[in-house]
Amino acid sequence: MGQYVVNENDGKYLFNLCGSNGHVIATSMVFASKEDCLTGIDQIRKTAADAAIEDTTVDGTMHVPAPKYRIFQTLSGNYFFRFYPDDGGDIAQSHSYPLKDSLLRRIDRMREEGDSSLSHDVE
Repeated sequence: MGQYVVNENDGKYLFNLCGSNGHVIATSMVFASKEDCLTGIDQIRKTAADAAIEDTTVDGTMHVPAPKYRIFQTLSGNYFFRFYPDDGGDIAQSHSYPLKDSLLRRIDRMREEGDSSLSHDVE
């Protein structure tokens, strides 16, 4: 099982979802409070396993309602996803990968390990 690692810097918070293999699956946006950050983790725990995939890199992509993984492509050709637990916007993003298959494996891992626990409590 993976774990969520919460980091604090100057009163702002973010989390990394780390897989059981030690790799970062996704990094959150910056939250104004610890409570908001923990709420973001709970949103992923509740929705990541069953979230659909919306691939914006293919022609004719249909809009998919949240929760969803939305796939993007960088100008250099790499692929990354943003995770939307609801229609309010994204709360986490993956690293970029040169192959879409690598990114899809990362999405599978997030689905499997999204319900992980916190690594430790942040003061």
